[in-house]
Amino acid sequence: LWGLSVYVIASLGIAQANSIGLVLALRLAQALGGGFASVVSLAAVRDMYSSTEAGEKFAVVMLIMLLAPLLAPFAGAILLPLSWRAIFLGLVVYALVLIAWYALRIPETRAGPRLPISFVATFGQVYEVLNRRVDDRRVPARYAVSMAMAASVLMVFLPNSSFLYIEYFGFSPGIFPYFFGASALALMAANLICMKLLPRIDPRVMFRAGCAVQWVAVASLFTAVLAGLATIWIVVPLIMLGIGSVGLINPAGNAVYMGYFKQLSGSAASLFTVLMFALGSSLGALTSVLFDGSLLPMASMMLLATTVSNVLAQSVFREPMPARD
Repeated sequence: LWGLSVYVIASLGIAQANSIGLVLALRLAQALGGGFASVVSLAAVRDMYSSTEAGEKFAVVMLIMLLAPLLAPFAGAILLPLSWRAIFLGLVVYALVLIAWYALRIPETRAGPRLPISFVATFGQVYEVLNRRVDDRRVPARYAVSMAMAASVLMVFLPNSSFLYIEYFGFSPGIFPYFFGASALALMAANLICMKLLPRIDPRVMFRAGCAVQWVAVASLFTAVLAGLATIWIVVPLIMLGIGSVGLINPAGNAVYMGYFKQLSGSAASLFTVLMFALGSSLGALTSVLFDGSLLPMASMMLLATTVSNVLAQSVFREPMPARD
């Protein structure tokens, strides 16, 4: 509730702002408030469900977290004709609805007394998550980085999507949402498949399979770009497959990763979320630095991300599952 409240105040401030400096400062506050929701949602699922039940619930949370940046441009396009300020007022309404729902319908999920906020204690808990070992190996940390790098394929695509479809392939802005939305549909489909299969299939198997599918798709895209074969009929299906596979990777990976942390679920969720956005935005920024008017920078950063993800996924495949609770 505190995070959503900060989000509402910051969004209201942006809607009233008259300088770019103030907008940027309030956008930072808005991001901090929104970040609370990303962390708390994963931690709450882990608090409420056993490690085996949580896997299916993580799939729902990850679906929403990953679809949000894909669907947001559509909502923005609807509100933009009214005013750019209308976009942020729309976010205020959305957040207020969430606050009301959360306050009235969602109980406290963590048992025991509430502890005072301590940044020193928080950093200590994050370090404990990073240093958590399974048979003297940092298995959970490898899961977190692997999932974050897999999601970075999506994060690299987002800032490059308009260049890809409008400038490179020459489609009109009116057609762009349909190609952009195809990736969202692929992500949704993979996530629904993951939800159905997680209760019956070892999540480690699904995690590694999703990573492998993503690598094949992105490596094929990279090869097509290098060979000058990057037509719309090749690029779109490969991007859909590369991004859609995140819908298998992250829910299955979180089913294992969060299972290692019954008592530190909030710190574990925050570490994964920070890694996902920090690594993804860094690789996305690199594509801008390396931009040469071709698809090679985008394809290269995608390939780097999925290769690292696959190396780590292979390294944890035979590690033991967390104990059931």
